[in-house]
Amino acid sequence: MKFLVILICLTINYLWLKDFDRFDDGWFFRFRRRMEESVGSNANGSQIAGLAPLVFIYGIPLLTLGVLLIFLNDTAFGLPVMLLHILVLLVAFDRTQPGNIVKCFLQRWREGDSEACIHYLSTEMWVPEDNDLQDEKSLSEFFKEQLIYRCFEKMFVMFFWYMLTGPLGVMFCYISYQLRDTQHENQAEIEGVLVSNIIHLLEWVPLRLLAITFSLAGNFVRCFDNLKKSFWSFANETEASARLYSYAGCALSGGQGHAKEDSDGAEAGQDWRKEQEREIEDIQALLERSQAIWLAVLALITIFGLQTA
Repeated sequence: MKFLVILICLTINYLWLKDFDRFDDGWFFRFRRRMEESVGSNANGSQIAGLAPLVFIYGIPLLTLGVLLIFLNDTAFGLPVMLLHILVLLVAFDRTQPGNIVKCFLQRWREGDSEACIHYLSTEMWVPEDNDLQDEKSLSEFFKEQLIYRCFEKMFVMFFWYMLTGPLGVMFCYISYQLRDTQHENQAEIEGVLVSNIIHLLEWVPLRLLAITFSLAGNFVRCFDNLKKSFWSFANETEASARLYSYAGCALSGGQGHAKEDSDGAEAGQDWRKEQEREIEDIQALLERSQAIWLAVLALITIFGLQTA
């Protein structure tokens, strides 16, 4: 059933949700604030006690989802359970579709409207407040890196944990990412470190699997050689987005060259912008090929599992 659920979610995500407004995450923000105000206010000043809200922020949604899965099990031929799986996965995907993201960004990029590009990034992706996107080069590099990472965290991570643990694992990942993206000044430092470590553990295996997929979908030798240098490293020193961007760059190496340096200023600038467009489209194609490889592998796992059942 899991493979069928993934296919249904990808189809809905592509055909319907690409023009649909974002799923409202306001429920989580309100829930988190209420937990921090009620549970956090009753805790003493120690750092360990400051983690008490996290127990409820993780526990209540997971417990609610678990109860629903048990209650709906074996009812109406499993259709309600399947619909619940689809809903949870769609919320986790949040309209993430590489082709649509690239299309929307390049529309603004071709118009030369940097402010519109930045506004799009701020509404569609997580942009740190201290990130400097004043020039087109930094804007282009940031988008390429975040395009890869958004597809990774919203789709590939969710694929992996859904196949392993079902909707409960997807919900756990969703809560972790929401906690990371909604940090605030009053948040305890130990809470931020704990959430960061949780995400690092959640991403460790899927990141390496996606890097291997990049190798299969692109330049295998260069990408795999880069991956081998840090394959067994558990250190949380380099951001996952930077690692994936590096792997994707190796996988796409050996393609078209850069614009000629002897062009005049206007032509060189135009050539550079077109080169950035090509690189973004190449990354989109790499992500889509990788998604197809994952689906093929999941299909084989499903078929093999049915044959050995």
